[in-house]
Amino acid sequence: MATLPPESPRERTNDRLDRIAIGLSSLCLIHCVATVLLAATLASAGAALANPAWHEIGFALAIAIGAIALGRGYAAHRDGRPLLIGIAGLALMAIGLIRAEGLPEILSTMAGVALLAVAHRLNARRHLAGSHHHA
Repeated sequence: MATLPPESPRERTNDRLDRIAIGLSSLCLIHCVATVLLAATLASAGAALANPAWHEIGFALAIAIGAIALGRGYAAHRDGRPLLIGIAGLALMAIGLIRAEGLPEILSTMAGVALLAVAHRLNARRHLAGSHHHA
């Protein structure tokens, strides 16, 4: 049975960025669901979670981490699918920010976050597959 070579520091960083991005996407989805549930039951708690600053900060983080992780992924394995899916996810998130209220915002944001998480998962899998092929 062959052993796999150790990952390079760059591959570990790329994997870590993708995992962080997937975690942030999960937190965003939880935030969206919690906002809807709390807004329906507790007006003040729902209003705090619906503060636009959460969305703006989250979107800025999504752009920064996506640009680094997905950009490095494309540079490493030349597969544009994760990058294109990530861009589509960010576009839907941007539409959610522009809409800024109601069900269209929530649905657009959640769809965008889900696409971005899928992009990072594909990217992480490509990194893993690439590190195994270097054996």
